[in-house]
Amino acid sequence: MKTRKRQDKSKAIETSNNSAVATSTKAISAAGVIAAMAVMILVNVLSSRHYERWDLSSAKLYTLSPATITTLKGLEQNVDVDVLLSTSDPLHRSVRNLLDVYNSKTSRLNVRFVDPDRHPAEFSAVQMKYDIVAGRTEDGRVVTDASIVLSSMDRHWFILAEDLVDFSELEDGYSKSKLEQALTTGIRAVQNDARKQLCFTAGHGEYSIDDTSGQGLGELRDRLRKNNYDVISVNSGQLTTQADVFKEFADCNAIVVVGPSIPFSQLEANAIAQHMQAGVGGFFLLSPILDASSQSQLPTGLESVARLFGIDIAADYVFEMGDDARLPRGTGEVFFPSLETHAVTDGLSAVSLAVAGMRVVTVRTRSFDVVGGEVQPIRFLKTTDRAFGMVDFHAWAQRGGDVSKGQNDRSGPLAIGMASELSEAKRSDQDHGTRLVVLGSANYALGHNFRDMALRGNAVLVGNIISWVAAFRPIVDVPAKITPAATLRITESSLNEIVRYVLIFMPGAVILLAVAMYLRRKSREIRPAPSQKTGDRSVRDEDETDGDGGKT
Repeated sequence: MKTRKRQDKSKAIETSNNSAVATSTKAISAAGVIAAMAVMILVNVLSSRHYERWDLSSAKLYTLSPATITTLKGLEQNVDVDVLLSTSDPLHRSVRNLLDVYNSKTSRLNVRFVDPDRHPAEFSAVQMKYDIVAGRTEDGRVVTDASIVLSSMDRHWFILAEDLVDFSELEDGYSKSKLEQALTTGIRAVQNDARKQLCFTAGHGEYSIDDTSGQGLGELRDRLRKNNYDVISVNSGQLTTQADVFKEFADCNAIVVVGPSIPFSQLEANAIAQHMQAGVGGFFLLSPILDASSQSQLPTGLESVARLFGIDIAADYVFEMGDDARLPRGTGEVFFPSLETHAVTDGLSAVSLAVAGMRVVTVRTRSFDVVGGEVQPIRFLKTTDRAFGMVDFHAWAQRGGDVSKGQNDRSGPLAIGMASELSEAKRSDQDHGTRLVVLGSANYALGHNFRDMALRGNAVLVGNIISWVAAFRPIVDVPAKITPAATLRITESSLNEIVRYVLIFMPGAVILLAVAMYLRRKSREIRPAPSQKTGDRSVRDEDETDGDGGKT
Protein backbone atom coordinates (compact mmCIF):
# COMPACT_ATOMS: atom_id res chain seq x y z
CA MET A 1 0.00 0.00 0.00
CA LYS A 2 2.78 2.39 0.93
CA THR A 3 4.56 1.44 -2.25
CA ARG A 4 1.50 2.40 -4.27
CA LYS A 5 1.29 5.82 -2.55
CA ARG A 6 4.94 6.48 -3.23
CA GLN A 7 4.40 5.65 -6.91
CA ASP A 8 1.40 8.00 -7.14
CA LYS A 9 3.36 10.80 -5.48
CA SER A 10 6.32 10.39 -7.84
CA LYS A 11 3.95 10.47 -10.82
CA ALA A 12 2.36 13.70 -9.58
CA ILE A 13 5.76 15.30 -9.15
CA GLU A 14 6.79 14.15 -12.62
CA THR A 15 3.59 15.56 -14.14
CA SER A 16 4.13 18.86 -12.38
CA ASN A 17 7.71 19.05 -13.64
CA ASN A 18 6.62 18.25 -17.21
CA SER A 19 3.98 20.98 -17.03
CA ALA A 20 6.52 23.51 -15.82
CA VAL A 21 8.94 22.50 -18.57
CA ALA A 22 6.20 22.81 -21.22
CA THR A 23 5.19 26.25 -19.93
CA SER A 24 8.77 27.51 -19.98
CA THR A 25 9.29 26.05 -23.46
CA LYS A 26 6.23 27.88 -24.78
CA ALA A 27 7.40 31.10 -23.17
CA ILE A 28 10.83 30.75 -24.75
CA SER A 29 9.27 29.99 -28.17
CA ALA A 30 6.99 33.01 -27.93
CA ALA A 31 9.90 35.20 -26.94
CA GLY A 32 11.87 33.85 -29.90
CA VAL A 33 9.06 34.62 -32.32
CA ILE A 34 8.73 38.15 -30.94
CA ALA A 35 12.49 38.65 -31.16
CA ALA A 36 12.51 37.37 -34.76
CA MET A 37 9.69 39.76 -35.68
CA ALA A 38 11.56 42.64 -34.08
CA VAL A 39 14.71 41.74 -36.00
CA MET A 40 12.75 41.55 -39.28
CA ILE A 41 11.18 44.96 -38.61
CA LEU A 42 14.57 46.47 -37.89
CA VAL A 43 16.03 44.88 -41.03
CA ASN A 44 13.19 46.28 -43.16
CA VAL A 45 13.59 49.74 -41.66
CA LEU A 46 17.32 49.70 -42.27
CA SER A 47 16.94 48.32 -45.80
CA SER A 48 14.39 51.01 -46.67
CA ARG A 49 16.76 53.70 -45.44
CA HIS A 50 19.88 52.13 -46.93
CA TYR A 51 18.68 50.60 -50.21
CA GLU A 52 21.24 48.47 -52.01
CA ARG A 53 21.17 46.16 -55.04
CA TRP A 54 23.81 43.81 -56.37
CA ASP A 55 24.39 43.57 -60.10
CA LEU A 56 25.39 39.98 -60.90
CA SER A 57 25.08 40.31 -64.69
CA SER A 58 28.31 39.64 -66.60
CA ALA A 59 28.15 42.97 -68.46
CA LYS A 60 27.07 44.97 -65.36
CA LEU A 61 23.93 46.05 -67.17
CA TYR A 62 22.34 47.42 -64.01
CA THR A 63 25.34 49.27 -62.59
CA LEU A 64 24.71 52.96 -63.25
CA SER A 65 27.46 55.19 -64.57
CA PRO A 66 28.44 58.25 -62.50
CA ALA A 67 26.89 60.51 -65.16
CA THR A 68 23.51 58.83 -64.80
CA ILE A 69 23.61 59.04 -61.00
CA THR A 70 24.47 62.74 -61.24
CA THR A 71 21.61 63.28 -63.69
CA LEU A 72 19.10 61.49 -61.43
CA LYS A 73 20.16 63.27 -58.26
CA GLY A 74 19.99 66.62 -60.03
CA LEU A 75 16.38 66.29 -61.27
CA GLU A 76 14.29 69.33 -60.42
CA GLN A 77 10.98 68.23 -61.97
CA ASN A 78 9.17 64.91 -62.01
CA VAL A 79 9.56 62.74 -65.09
CA ASP A 80 6.80 60.36 -66.22
CA VAL A 81 8.07 57.15 -67.82
CA ASP A 82 5.55 55.10 -69.81
CA VAL A 83 6.95 51.73 -70.90
CA LEU A 84 4.92 50.32 -73.80
CA LEU A 85 6.47 46.84 -73.90
CA SER A 86 4.42 43.70 -73.47
CA THR A 87 5.52 41.24 -70.82
CA SER A 88 6.48 38.79 -73.58
CA ASP A 89 8.96 41.26 -75.07
CA PRO A 90 12.59 40.16 -74.48
CA LEU A 91 13.50 43.68 -73.34
CA HIS A 92 10.71 43.98 -70.78
CA ARG A 93 12.59 42.41 -67.87
CA SER A 94 15.79 44.34 -68.58
CA VAL A 95 13.93 47.66 -68.74
CA ARG A 96 12.06 46.91 -65.51
CA ASN A 97 15.24 45.96 -63.65
CA LEU A 98 17.10 49.05 -64.84
CA LEU A 99 14.25 51.38 -63.92
CA ASP A 100 14.18 49.82 -60.44
CA VAL A 101 17.81 50.87 -60.09
CA TYR A 102 16.95 54.36 -61.38
CA ASN A 103 14.18 54.66 -58.79
CA SER A 104 16.62 53.74 -56.04
CA LYS A 105 18.57 56.92 -56.83
CA THR A 106 15.70 59.40 -57.14
CA SER A 107 12.06 59.91 -56.21
CA ARG A 108 11.39 62.04 -59.29
CA LEU A 109 10.57 59.19 -61.69
CA ASN A 110 6.96 58.03 -62.07
CA VAL A 111 7.25 54.71 -63.90
CA ARG A 112 4.25 53.00 -65.45
CA PHE A 113 4.30 49.77 -67.45
CA VAL A 114 1.51 49.59 -70.02
CA ASP A 115 1.11 46.19 -71.67
CA PRO A 116 -0.62 46.73 -75.04
CA ASP A 117 -1.75 43.09 -75.12
CA ARG A 118 -3.15 42.75 -71.59
CA HIS A 119 -4.38 46.30 -70.95
CA PRO A 120 -5.71 47.65 -74.28
CA ALA A 121 -7.81 50.40 -72.68
CA GLU A 122 -4.86 51.81 -70.74
CA PHE A 123 -2.68 51.58 -73.84
CA SER A 124 -5.31 53.40 -75.94
CA ALA A 125 -5.20 56.34 -73.53
CA VAL A 126 -1.40 56.58 -73.83
CA GLN A 127 -1.66 56.11 -77.58
CA MET A 128 -4.04 59.04 -77.93
CA LYS A 129 -2.00 61.23 -75.59
CA TYR A 130 1.26 60.84 -77.52
CA ASP A 131 -0.10 59.94 -80.98
CA ILE A 132 1.51 56.49 -80.89
CA VAL A 133 1.19 54.39 -84.05
CA ALA A 134 0.42 50.73 -83.34
CA GLY A 135 -0.27 47.60 -85.35
CA ARG A 136 -0.55 43.85 -84.89
CA THR A 137 1.76 41.05 -85.96
CA GLU A 138 0.58 37.81 -87.53
CA ASP A 139 0.44 36.12 -84.12
CA GLY A 140 -1.79 38.91 -82.72
CA ARG A 141 0.79 40.84 -80.67
CA VAL A 142 0.58 44.63 -80.59
CA VAL A 143 3.68 46.48 -81.81
CA THR A 144 4.23 50.23 -81.47
CA ASP A 145 6.53 52.79 -83.04
CA ALA A 146 7.75 53.87 -79.57
CA SER A 147 8.87 51.53 -76.78
CA ILE A 148 9.24 54.13 -74.00
CA VAL A 149 7.87 57.66 -73.67
CA LEU A 150 9.35 60.13 -71.18
CA SER A 151 7.55 63.37 -70.40
CA SER A 152 8.00 66.31 -68.07
CA MET A 153 5.65 69.28 -68.08
CA ASP A 154 4.93 69.98 -71.77
CA ARG A 155 8.03 68.19 -73.12
CA HIS A 156 8.22 64.55 -74.17
CA TRP A 157 10.83 62.21 -75.59
CA PHE A 158 10.34 58.97 -77.54
CA ILE A 159 12.65 55.96 -77.22
CA LEU A 160 12.35 53.50 -80.09
CA ALA A 161 13.20 49.79 -80.00
CA GLU A 162 16.34 50.36 -82.07
CA ASP A 163 17.53 52.88 -79.47
CA LEU A 164 17.76 50.17 -76.80
CA VAL A 165 20.09 47.60 -78.37
CA ASP A 166 22.83 47.86 -80.98
CA PHE A 167 23.26 44.71 -83.08
CA SER A 168 25.97 46.08 -85.40
CA GLU A 169 28.57 43.66 -83.96
CA LEU A 170 26.28 40.65 -83.81
CA GLU A 171 28.40 38.81 -86.37
CA ASP A 172 31.29 38.98 -83.89
CA GLY A 173 29.12 37.42 -81.19
CA TYR A 174 28.35 40.63 -79.29
CA SER A 175 25.56 43.14 -78.93
CA LYS A 176 25.57 46.51 -77.17
CA SER A 177 22.95 47.36 -74.58
CA LYS A 178 22.00 51.04 -74.86
CA LEU A 179 19.25 50.96 -72.23
CA GLU A 180 20.98 53.27 -69.79
CA GLN A 181 22.21 55.54 -72.57
CA ALA A 182 18.73 55.92 -74.06
CA LEU A 183 16.98 56.51 -70.73
CA THR A 184 19.52 59.04 -69.45
CA THR A 185 19.46 60.87 -72.78
CA GLY A 186 15.67 61.09 -72.63
CA ILE A 187 15.64 62.27 -69.01
CA ARG A 188 18.14 65.00 -69.80
CA ALA A 189 16.18 66.01 -72.89
CA VAL A 190 12.81 66.47 -71.18
CA GLN A 191 14.51 68.48 -68.44
CA ASN A 192 16.43 70.70 -70.86
CA ASP A 193 14.15 70.66 -73.93
CA ALA A 194 17.06 69.44 -76.07
CA ARG A 195 15.41 68.83 -79.46
CA LYS A 196 16.77 69.53 -82.89
CA GLN A 197 14.71 71.74 -85.19
CA LEU A 198 14.37 70.72 -88.83
CA CYS A 199 13.33 73.50 -91.22
CA PHE A 200 11.55 72.35 -94.39
CA THR A 201 11.61 75.06 -97.03
CA ALA A 202 8.39 76.22 -98.70
CA GLY A 203 7.39 78.77 -101.35
CA HIS A 204 9.24 77.13 -104.28
CA GLY A 205 6.75 74.41 -105.16
CA GLU A 206 8.22 71.97 -102.64
CA TYR A 207 6.30 69.00 -101.25
CA SER A 208 4.41 69.96 -98.07
CA ILE A 209 4.91 68.62 -94.56
CA ASP A 210 1.15 69.14 -94.00
CA ASP A 211 0.21 66.77 -96.85
CA THR A 212 -0.47 63.34 -95.33
CA SER A 213 -1.16 61.64 -98.67
CA GLY A 214 1.25 59.31 -100.42
CA GLN A 215 2.57 62.31 -102.37
CA GLY A 216 3.23 64.50 -99.32
CA LEU A 217 5.67 64.71 -96.43
CA GLY A 218 3.17 64.19 -93.60
CA GLU A 219 4.36 60.63 -92.91
CA LEU A 220 7.98 61.78 -92.76
CA ARG A 221 7.04 64.66 -90.46
CA ASP A 222 5.27 62.34 -88.00
CA ARG A 223 8.20 59.94 -87.89
CA LEU A 224 10.68 62.74 -87.36
CA ARG A 225 8.67 63.98 -84.40
CA LYS A 226 8.80 60.45 -82.95
CA ASN A 227 12.56 60.67 -83.35
CA ASN A 228 12.51 63.81 -81.17
CA TYR A 229 12.86 66.46 -83.88
CA ASP A 230 10.79 69.62 -84.08
CA VAL A 231 9.62 70.00 -87.69
CA ILE A 232 8.62 73.40 -89.03
CA SER A 233 8.00 74.96 -92.44
CA VAL A 234 10.02 78.03 -93.49
CA ASN A 235 8.80 80.17 -96.40
CA SER A 236 11.46 82.66 -97.43
CA GLY A 237 10.36 83.13 -101.03
CA GLN A 238 8.53 86.39 -100.40
CA LEU A 239 11.29 88.12 -98.43
CA THR A 240 13.28 90.85 -100.14
CA THR A 241 16.22 91.63 -97.86
CA GLN A 242 19.24 89.52 -96.93
CA ALA A 243 18.72 90.16 -93.22
CA ASP A 244 15.10 88.98 -93.28
CA VAL A 245 15.96 85.82 -95.18
CA PHE A 246 18.86 85.07 -92.83
CA LYS A 247 16.62 85.58 -89.79
CA GLU A 248 14.05 83.13 -91.18
CA PHE A 249 16.53 80.25 -90.80
CA ALA A 250 18.01 81.43 -87.49
CA ASP A 251 16.62 78.60 -85.29
CA CYS A 252 17.29 75.73 -87.71
CA ASN A 253 19.61 72.85 -86.88
CA ALA A 254 19.18 71.48 -90.40
CA ILE A 255 17.60 72.81 -93.60
CA VAL A 256 15.63 70.30 -95.70
CA VAL A 257 14.66 71.04 -99.31
CA VAL A 258 12.32 68.51 -100.96
CA GLY A 259 11.52 68.80 -104.66
CA PRO A 260 11.40 72.52 -105.52
CA SER A 261 9.88 73.36 -108.91
CA ILE A 262 10.89 77.06 -108.76
CA PRO A 263 14.56 78.08 -108.35
CA PHE A 264 15.72 79.66 -105.07
CA SER A 265 16.72 83.30 -105.30
CA GLN A 266 20.29 84.43 -104.80
CA LEU A 267 19.29 86.08 -101.50
CA GLU A 268 17.98 82.77 -100.22
CA ALA A 269 21.01 80.82 -101.45
CA ASN A 270 23.36 83.29 -99.74
CA ALA A 271 21.43 83.09 -96.45
CA ILE A 272 21.39 79.28 -96.53
CA ALA A 273 25.12 79.19 -97.34
CA GLN A 274 25.88 81.51 -94.39
CA HIS A 275 23.94 79.32 -91.98
CA MET A 276 25.56 76.15 -93.25
CA GLN A 277 29.02 77.64 -92.95
CA ALA A 278 28.08 78.41 -89.33
CA GLY A 279 27.17 74.78 -88.60
CA VAL A 280 23.60 74.21 -89.87
CA GLY A 281 23.28 70.90 -91.73
CA GLY A 282 21.51 70.42 -95.05
CA PHE A 283 19.52 67.75 -96.87
CA PHE A 284 18.57 68.62 -100.47
CA LEU A 285 16.32 66.36 -102.57
CA LEU A 286 16.49 68.03 -105.97
CA SER A 287 14.43 66.44 -108.73
CA PRO A 288 15.00 67.74 -112.28
CA ILE A 289 13.07 71.02 -112.83
CA LEU A 290 11.68 70.74 -116.37
CA ASP A 291 10.29 73.98 -117.80
CA ALA A 292 7.89 73.19 -120.64
CA SER A 293 7.63 76.81 -121.78
CA SER A 294 11.36 77.35 -122.23
CA GLN A 295 11.99 73.73 -123.30
CA SER A 296 14.87 73.53 -120.84
CA GLN A 297 15.84 72.31 -117.40
CA LEU A 298 15.96 75.09 -114.83
CA PRO A 299 18.67 75.49 -112.19
CA THR A 300 17.74 74.88 -108.56
CA GLY A 301 19.30 78.10 -107.27
CA LEU A 302 21.26 76.06 -104.70
CA GLU A 303 24.23 75.29 -106.94
CA SER A 304 26.46 77.76 -105.09
CA VAL A 305 25.59 76.18 -101.73
CA ALA A 306 26.41 72.66 -102.97
CA ARG A 307 29.78 73.82 -104.37
CA LEU A 308 30.85 74.83 -100.86
CA PHE A 309 30.74 71.11 -100.10
CA GLY A 310 32.51 70.05 -103.29
CA ILE A 311 29.31 68.99 -105.11
CA ASP A 312 28.20 70.06 -108.57
CA ILE A 313 24.46 69.76 -109.36
CA ALA A 314 24.11 68.50 -112.94
CA ALA A 315 21.25 69.62 -115.20
CA ASP A 316 20.37 66.19 -116.60
CA TYR A 317 17.76 63.44 -116.45
CA VAL A 318 19.08 59.97 -115.67
CA PHE A 319 18.06 56.82 -117.54
CA GLU A 320 19.30 53.41 -116.36
CA MET A 321 19.86 50.94 -119.20
CA GLY A 322 21.38 48.12 -117.14
CA ASP A 323 19.08 45.09 -117.25
CA ASP A 324 19.84 44.05 -113.66
CA ALA A 325 19.09 47.51 -112.24
CA ARG A 326 16.13 48.85 -114.20
CA LEU A 327 12.54 47.66 -114.02
CA PRO A 328 11.43 45.36 -116.87
CA ARG A 329 8.87 47.94 -117.97
CA GLY A 330 9.38 51.63 -118.65
CA THR A 331 12.19 53.62 -120.18
CA GLY A 332 14.72 53.23 -117.35
CA GLU A 333 13.74 56.26 -115.27
CA VAL A 334 12.76 53.89 -112.40
CA PHE A 335 15.62 51.68 -111.22
CA PHE A 336 17.55 50.21 -108.28
CA PRO A 337 20.81 52.10 -107.66
CA SER A 338 23.85 50.49 -106.09
CA LEU A 339 24.86 51.62 -102.60
CA GLU A 340 28.31 52.36 -101.27
CA THR A 341 29.28 51.98 -97.62
CA HIS A 342 28.60 55.14 -95.63
CA ALA A 343 26.84 56.12 -92.40
CA VAL A 344 23.69 57.05 -94.35
CA THR A 345 23.47 53.58 -95.93
CA ASP A 346 23.89 51.78 -92.60
CA GLY A 347 21.56 48.78 -92.51
CA LEU A 348 21.14 48.85 -96.29
CA SER A 349 24.47 48.35 -98.04
CA ALA A 350 25.66 45.53 -95.75
CA VAL A 351 22.75 43.16 -96.44
CA SER A 352 21.43 41.23 -99.39
CA LEU A 353 18.96 43.84 -100.51
CA ALA A 354 16.96 41.66 -102.87
CA VAL A 355 16.36 39.04 -100.19
CA ALA A 356 15.74 41.44 -97.30
CA GLY A 357 13.32 43.60 -99.30
CA MET A 358 15.33 46.71 -98.44
CA ARG A 359 16.28 47.88 -101.90
CA VAL A 360 16.35 51.59 -102.63
CA VAL A 361 14.10 52.58 -105.55
CA THR A 362 14.93 55.69 -107.57
CA VAL A 363 12.32 57.52 -109.64
CA ARG A 364 13.13 60.42 -112.01
CA THR A 365 16.50 61.63 -110.81
CA ARG A 366 19.33 63.94 -111.78
CA SER A 367 23.04 63.27 -111.15
CA PHE A 368 25.95 65.02 -109.40
CA ASP A 369 29.65 65.59 -109.94
CA VAL A 370 32.63 66.32 -107.71
CA VAL A 371 33.85 69.89 -108.01
CA GLY A 372 37.26 69.22 -106.53
CA GLY A 373 39.22 71.08 -103.89
CA GLU A 374 39.69 70.59 -100.16
CA VAL A 375 36.24 69.09 -99.51
CA GLN A 376 35.81 65.64 -101.02
CA PRO A 377 32.20 64.38 -101.09
CA ILE A 378 31.40 60.68 -101.00
CA ARG A 379 29.21 58.99 -103.61
CA PHE A 380 26.88 56.62 -101.78
CA LEU A 381 24.22 56.11 -104.50
CA LYS A 382 25.19 55.46 -108.09
CA THR A 383 24.01 53.92 -111.34
CA THR A 384 25.60 51.22 -113.47
CA ASP A 385 28.04 52.09 -116.25
CA ARG A 386 25.24 51.57 -118.79
CA ALA A 387 23.22 54.52 -117.43
CA PHE A 388 23.43 58.00 -118.90
CA GLY A 389 22.28 61.50 -118.02
CA MET A 390 20.15 63.02 -120.78
CA VAL A 391 20.94 66.73 -121.10
CA ASP A 392 18.19 67.74 -123.55
CA PHE A 393 15.14 65.95 -122.19
CA HIS A 394 12.63 68.05 -124.17
CA ALA A 395 14.20 67.17 -127.51
CA TRP A 396 13.71 63.45 -126.82
CA ALA A 397 10.17 64.05 -125.49
CA GLN A 398 9.23 65.81 -128.75
CA ARG A 399 11.07 63.28 -130.92
CA GLY A 400 9.72 60.21 -129.19
CA GLY A 401 10.95 56.69 -129.80
CA ASP A 402 13.31 54.56 -127.76
CA VAL A 403 15.62 56.12 -125.20
CA SER A 404 19.22 56.28 -126.40
CA LYS A 405 22.35 58.11 -125.32
CA GLY A 406 23.13 61.24 -127.30
CA GLN A 407 26.52 62.74 -128.08
CA ASN A 408 26.25 65.43 -125.37
CA ASP A 409 24.71 63.21 -122.70
CA ARG A 410 26.59 62.27 -119.54
CA SER A 411 28.05 58.76 -119.36
CA GLY A 412 27.62 56.35 -116.46
CA PRO A 413 28.26 55.31 -113.83
CA LEU A 414 26.63 58.42 -112.38
CA ALA A 415 26.42 59.56 -108.76
CA ILE A 416 22.80 60.26 -107.80
CA GLY A 417 23.45 60.60 -104.06
CA MET A 418 26.37 62.40 -102.36
CA ALA A 419 27.36 63.18 -98.79
CA SER A 420 29.89 65.79 -97.72
CA GLU A 421 31.24 67.16 -94.45
CA LEU A 422 33.25 70.29 -93.70
CA SER A 423 36.39 69.85 -91.63
CA GLU A 424 35.65 71.86 -88.47
CA ALA A 425 32.76 71.84 -86.00
CA LYS A 426 31.12 75.26 -85.79
CA ARG A 427 28.53 74.62 -83.07
CA SER A 428 28.91 73.66 -79.44
CA ASP A 429 26.30 70.89 -79.69
CA GLN A 430 28.20 69.11 -82.48
CA ASP A 431 31.36 67.04 -82.57
CA HIS A 432 31.61 67.13 -86.37
CA GLY A 433 31.73 69.62 -89.21
CA THR A 434 28.66 70.83 -91.13
CA ARG A 435 27.15 68.05 -93.20
CA LEU A 436 25.26 68.15 -96.49
CA VAL A 437 23.54 65.29 -98.33
CA VAL A 438 22.10 65.70 -101.83
CA LEU A 439 19.79 63.29 -103.64
CA GLY A 440 18.73 63.67 -107.25
CA SER A 441 15.05 62.86 -106.62
CA ALA A 442 12.41 63.98 -104.13
CA ASN A 443 10.57 60.66 -104.39
CA TYR A 444 12.61 59.06 -101.56
CA ALA A 445 10.88 61.21 -98.89
CA LEU A 446 7.24 60.95 -100.02
CA GLY A 447 4.58 59.29 -97.89
CA HIS A 448 4.13 56.11 -99.93
CA ASN A 449 7.67 55.05 -99.00
CA PHE A 450 6.58 54.76 -95.36
CA ARG A 451 3.39 52.83 -96.15
CA ASP A 452 4.54 50.33 -98.77
CA MET A 453 6.91 47.66 -97.43
CA ALA A 454 8.36 47.24 -100.94
CA LEU A 455 9.71 50.81 -100.59
CA ARG A 456 10.96 50.40 -97.03
CA GLY A 457 14.56 50.88 -98.19
CA ASN A 458 13.78 54.48 -99.20
CA ALA A 459 12.26 55.27 -95.78
CA VAL A 460 15.28 53.81 -93.96
CA LEU A 461 17.67 55.77 -96.20
CA VAL A 462 15.90 59.10 -95.54
CA GLY A 463 15.83 58.45 -91.79
CA ASN A 464 19.54 57.62 -91.77
CA ILE A 465 20.39 60.76 -93.73
CA ILE A 466 18.53 63.09 -91.36
CA SER A 467 20.11 61.39 -88.34
CA TRP A 468 23.55 61.89 -89.87
CA VAL A 469 22.99 65.49 -90.99
CA ALA A 470 21.42 66.71 -87.72
CA ALA A 471 23.18 64.33 -85.35
CA PHE A 472 23.03 64.94 -81.61
CA ARG A 473 26.30 65.03 -79.76
CA PRO A 474 26.66 61.47 -78.42
CA ILE A 475 26.62 61.03 -74.65
CA VAL A 476 30.09 59.61 -74.17
CA ASP A 477 29.83 59.68 -70.37
CA VAL A 478 27.13 56.96 -70.50
CA PRO A 479 28.72 54.23 -72.62
CA ALA A 480 26.91 51.34 -74.23
CA LYS A 481 27.57 48.00 -72.53
CA ILE A 482 28.84 45.08 -74.54
CA THR A 483 27.07 41.78 -73.89
CA PRO A 484 27.66 38.34 -75.39
CA ALA A 485 24.92 37.62 -77.89
CA ALA A 486 23.10 34.32 -77.70
CA THR A 487 23.68 33.33 -81.29
CA LEU A 488 23.98 30.00 -83.06
CA ARG A 489 26.74 29.73 -85.62
CA ILE A 490 26.83 26.71 -87.91
CA THR A 491 29.89 26.29 -90.10
CA GLU A 492 30.28 23.74 -92.89
CA SER A 493 32.25 21.37 -90.65
CA SER A 494 29.80 21.69 -87.74
CA LEU A 495 26.90 21.09 -90.13
CA ASN A 496 28.56 17.87 -91.32
CA GLU A 497 29.09 16.89 -87.69
CA ILE A 498 25.38 17.42 -86.96
CA VAL A 499 24.44 15.31 -90.00
CA ARG A 500 26.70 12.47 -88.81
CA TYR A 501 25.20 12.53 -85.31
CA VAL A 502 21.60 12.73 -86.50
CA LEU A 503 21.76 10.28 -89.40
CA ILE A 504 24.46 7.79 -88.27
CA PHE A 505 25.48 7.88 -84.60
CA MET A 506 22.05 8.31 -82.99
CA PRO A 507 20.22 5.70 -85.12
CA GLY A 508 23.23 3.37 -84.71
CA ALA A 509 23.11 3.72 -80.93
CA VAL A 510 19.39 2.90 -80.90
CA ILE A 511 19.98 -0.20 -83.06
CA LEU A 512 22.80 -1.45 -80.82
CA LEU A 513 20.64 -0.94 -77.72
CA ALA A 514 17.79 -2.91 -79.34
CA VAL A 515 20.16 -5.77 -80.28
CA ALA A 516 21.56 -5.88 -76.72
CA MET A 517 18.07 -6.04 -75.20
CA TYR A 518 17.08 -8.80 -77.65
CA LEU A 519 20.15 -10.93 -76.81
CA ARG A 520 19.57 -10.46 -73.06
CA ARG A 521 16.00 -11.70 -73.36
CA LYS A 522 17.10 -14.69 -75.44
CA SER A 523 19.72 -15.63 -72.83
CA ARG A 524 17.04 -15.58 -70.10
CA GLU A 525 14.79 -17.88 -72.12
CA ILE A 526 17.63 -20.39 -72.73
CA ARG A 527 18.77 -20.50 -69.01
CA PRO A 528 17.40 -23.73 -67.21
CA ALA A 529 14.75 -23.30 -64.49
CA PRO A 530 15.78 -24.07 -60.84
CA SER A 531 14.82 -27.52 -59.44
CA GLN A 532 11.77 -27.96 -57.28
CA LYS A 533 13.92 -29.52 -54.57
CA THR A 534 16.08 -26.48 -54.26
CA GLY A 535 12.98 -24.32 -54.20
CA ASP A 536 11.36 -26.39 -51.44
CA ARG A 537 14.48 -26.17 -49.35
CA SER A 538 14.60 -22.43 -49.74
CA VAL A 539 11.01 -22.04 -48.68
CA ARG A 540 11.51 -24.32 -45.75
CA ASP A 541 14.66 -22.55 -44.63
CA GLU A 542 12.88 -19.22 -44.81
CA ASP A 543 10.00 -20.49 -42.72
CA GLU A 544 12.41 -21.77 -40.07
CA THR A 545 14.07 -18.34 -39.68
CA ASP A 546 12.65 -15.81 -37.24
CA GLY A 547 12.53 -12.04 -37.70
CA ASP A 548 15.77 -11.49 -35.72
CA GLY A 549 17.78 -13.68 -38.04
CA GLY A 550 17.74 -16.61 -35.62
CA LYS A 551 16.04 -20.02 -35.95
CA THR A 552 12.93 -21.00 -34.04
